[in-house]
Amino acid sequence: MTARRRVLELLDTPSCDTELTWTTGNVAEAFPGVFTTLGFGFTHEPMELAFRTMFARLGVFGPGEIHLPERIEDTFWTLFAGRAAANIDKFRQIANVTPGTSATAVEQQLFGYVRPTTVDDNSYRRYPIILAKAPAAVISLPRRHDAMFAELRTWRLDRLSRIEELDEQGCRRVLADARARFQRIMVLHLIVAFVSSGLAERLAAMVAKLDLPGLEARLLSGVGSDENEVAHDLWALAHGELRLPDFTARHGYHGTNEGQLSGVSWREDPAPVLARLDDYRSISADSPRAPRRRAVHQAETRRAAMAELTAATPRLRRSPVTMLTNLAARWLALREQGKAGYLLTFDVARAACRRMGEHLVAQGVIDDREDVFHLGYDAVLEGVHGDVRDLVARRRTEYEERLDLRLPQSWTGMPEVTKVGEPTSGSTVDGVIKGVAASSGQVEGRARVVRDPATTELDDGDILVCETTDPSWVSLFLVAGGVVTDFGGMLSHGPIVAREMGIPCVCGTEDGSWRIPDGAWIRVDGDAGTVEIVGAPA
Repeated sequence: MTARRRVLELLDTPSCDTELTWTTGNVAEAFPGVFTTLGFGFTHEPMELAFRTMFARLGVFGPGEIHLPERIEDTFWTLFAGRAAANIDKFRQIANVTPGTSATAVEQQLFGYVRPTTVDDNSYRRYPIILAKAPAAVISLPRRHDAMFAELRTWRLDRLSRIEELDEQGCRRVLADARARFQRIMVLHLIVAFVSSGLAERLAAMVAKLDLPGLEARLLSGVGSDENEVAHDLWALAHGELRLPDFTARHGYHGTNEGQLSGVSWREDPAPVLARLDDYRSISADSPRAPRRRAVHQAETRRAAMAELTAATPRLRRSPVTMLTNLAARWLALREQGKAGYLLTFDVARAACRRMGEHLVAQGVIDDREDVFHLGYDAVLEGVHGDVRDLVARRRTEYEERLDLRLPQSWTGMPEVTKVGEPTSGSTVDGVIKGVAASSGQVEGRARVVRDPATTELDDGDILVCETTDPSWVSLFLVAGGVVTDFGGMLSHGPIVAREMGIPCVCGTEDGSWRIPDGAWIRVDGDAGTVEIVGAPA
């Protein structure tokens, strides 16, 4: 059995090169939590091929690189104890042959930190090919991205309307179709992530050169995103301007654990949405906290930052500086659209899986339709024959045990897996927790440490403290006074939404959600990137 096949079976990497460095940073935000066997089988191959196809379109890879490697060391990502981790060294190799970026920049933008040992080793050997191929791929991408996203929205509603009619073969066809569409949107999404990281790096360097601290975060606010529409429609639902079926038709692909195929979407269970409506009813249309007014305010914040940047820039440089800033904003909005795009494919796939689970229960192959998520993707497509309940029971037990485990933010070789709640080695200086300054402003408030957004209530002004966020957390952002996350960098989901909502955010604290006591009074400085505990829990 090859190394890749062993990971598919074990949902774990039993061994790898001791010199290789891994991170849970950005990939843990896309796919947080623990994978099931079916979830990883659905996701891993399309993601690996999407990475390689993306780099081939940009000219970084040749056509021969678009394949599934059998060695773990050659993959862009894998699993450790059921959780996703990205191969930092693989991304460093890419950055070292790509114009306009570096290994240092990739680590900072994608993962939220740079290792002290990081050394850039840029090479120009691929530059001619990249300069010939990349412009065509990049220039047309926003239009193609918009078109694919619109198509996925229509496709989702059409397929969901027919799920209950599907037989086993129909479920397999829909599942395979969803997987193919997932790979296609991920190719575009990964190009967006790569290009937007380069644009943000240039923007940060420009702001630093002009000595305008905090301006970068304001320039990257008010860009508009899919979450803006989710926030407004939540408010509209609470105020009777939108019906629940219309809301779930638009946004029902979000939900608890949405980055995992086994997650439950708002379409299936709208209870987490309905539980928040009282909070939103207290926000009047003319309140500064109303989503539409927040969006307007943040757009004004961005215009003011643009004016400040223009005034500080020599006249002959103003035109290219304005172009760079506008491009960074456009591509940042595309990042969030891409995340929504692949979640649309997940929602159809999970519906097909659960329908398949019902067929397998009727045949006596499994006991519960949820057990289908503990079967292999290939086995589901080829047909499950015979009683697999013992296999499912073993895999379910392993899955539940892994829910209590966590990985470090980065490591070399094999990770030290710890139990949930055990502190790690985050950066603290004089009692102040350090992170990345991700959204401007300062705020004090009660810390609410959140593990499950579906079961947590925030009071107005509470500070959301968590490991990471995904789009289903937007309902908490509406009432939060600030955000603190363990993972991520400037272009991670939590900081992007915090900037759109106009609330301070510090990300990349490594283990802040385990060191900040729930209910403690804390001070968040989104300009300095610090969190200070100023009062014990009441």
